[in-house]
Amino acid sequence: MKCILHIGTEKTGTTSFQRFCHVNRERLLEHGIFYPSKLGGENHRHLAMYALNAEDADEAMIALGISNDLQVRKFRADASTSLRRQVDSHATANVCVISSEHFHSRLKTPEQIERVAKLLNEIFSSVEVYIHLRPQVDVLVSLASTQSRVGGVVRKDFFERAVGTSWYFNYQLLVSAWAEVFGLGATVCVPFKRKPDFLSVLSKSLCLDLSSFEPIERINEALDIGVMAIVNALSDAGQKQKIDFRVLDLLPVRQRLELNAKTAKAIQSRFVDSNRSLVDSRPDLQPGDLQPDWSKYPQTGNAHLLDDNLFLSGAISDLIDHYNLVITQLGDVKDSS
Repeated sequence: MKCILHIGTEKTGTTSFQRFCHVNRERLLEHGIFYPSKLGGENHRHLAMYALNAEDADEAMIALGISNDLQVRKFRADASTSLRRQVDSHATANVCVISSEHFHSRLKTPEQIERVAKLLNEIFSSVEVYIHLRPQVDVLVSLASTQSRVGGVVRKDFFERAVGTSWYFNYQLLVSAWAEVFGLGATVCVPFKRKPDFLSVLSKSLCLDLSSFEPIERINEALDIGVMAIVNALSDAGQKQKIDFRVLDLLPVRQRLELNAKTAKAIQSRFVDSNRSLVDSRPDLQPGDLQPDWSKYPQTGNAHLLDDNLFLSGAISDLIDHYNLVITQLGDVKDSS
């Protein structure tokens, strides 16, 4: 069985793709395509966690109580056994698709990538790695909503974190590391600018007719800039976020975050040289693939609104505190009636 390893990257529609594969798992099997169900859920995050050591443990590992070498070894053994058993029980499939954006955001060393490669090469006859690449400043703007959804602050310094030496944003470093481990010919770069829908890319590669599958609406996790300002205000009040991200996602988006063109170009300029080197070395990339569509960036943006220190931050914090308290009390009264 061949393995297609989709590593994202982050903010390239990975959640929508994973949801499609999860919902259509049985239909995909009818076409010889196996999407594992026990590697962390819709997102095969457990395989990314498999690559990490105890000192690298992310929030998901910590939540599972994995904090020392013994626990890491047990988790790896369990994840390996689970994947092998699933593959063995679907031996009639021709292709196994594994997808997680956490291969991009969590794996930062060749050793971690090699750990994933060793496992997959032991199980599958061959492995192809697909890396979906979106212009860095576009990723950063989208990432700002993710930051707010988990209670993080988004202000000017947030946009200063995207630097050319970062494994996360330097695609030349990222692609080179994966290509070195899995092989240049087994690593495919997909430019988001020309091919934003990875499902279409995969279906074309596998000659898969999507017309009979249940469609999935593309998931957009962008937040209204006012909502982002409220999250900032909670931080200003010295409080951790008290709004569940599932509630934030229900709020209407009246005004999206927009960087002005000058700021956006300054950010993207940090990656011009490394992007050019990558494009020059890859037959699957073309000049301009990693350059943003500058028409999406207005001369006057609205990001400066997030830099204001809101005088009502304490009042917002108190309001949410008391709202949650009242809702809890009402629930207790309802349950006892």
